[in-house]
Amino acid sequence: MLQDICKDIDETLDQLVQNAAAIKLAKASKMHELEKLELLQESLLARLMNRQALLDEEKIQSIPKLKIKQKASELTRRQKPASRRKARSRSSG
Repeated sequence: MLQDICKDIDETLDQLVQNAAAIKLAKASKMHELEKLELLQESLLARLMNRQALLDEEKIQSIPKLKIKQKASELTRRQKPASRRKARSRSSG
């Protein structure tokens, strides 16, 4: 999902750059085409902002999962030495 969003953002940015170049050319000739391109630019920018928001949500949602895994891993590491200490004290006592 994350890679798809990043790919879509790249494609949208490429299209925005191409359209900006076309707008510069259209300004010299046809106003009607210019208006269409400007509307398309607005639409693409809205799409880009939406994709960026999705990307941010994906990152935010992945953070708690990572923290939970890290905490569980830390807890597991902490518990192992404690149980070994108990086993040693029993065998030496």
